[in-house]
Amino acid sequence: MASYFVACEAQPDGAHAVHDRSRCPPACFPYDAEKEYLGEFDEAGQALAVARLRYAHARGCACCDGLIPVTRVVAGEPLPDLFPLRT
Repeated sequence: MASYFVACEAQPDGAHAVHDRSRCPPACFPYDAEKEYLGEFDEAGQALAVARLRYAHARGCACCDGLIPVTRVVAGEPLPDLFPLRT
């Protein structure tokens, strides 16, 4: 099981990123005062569901999510929406 955190501060697009502590690079992981512990989960989707209880616009972190390799994250390019919000 992995430890998951959600960023308290929204990104420019209004989303709050959900981070896997064991996989997120230090440059992408928020500082102590800027994150909230979600708990231990087997899957990122479980952590995302909990994060969306507090932040409706939560989504997975592009740096630590297994769906997108870190090499695809390039400065200045918009990040893809890993978990689109459903209406």
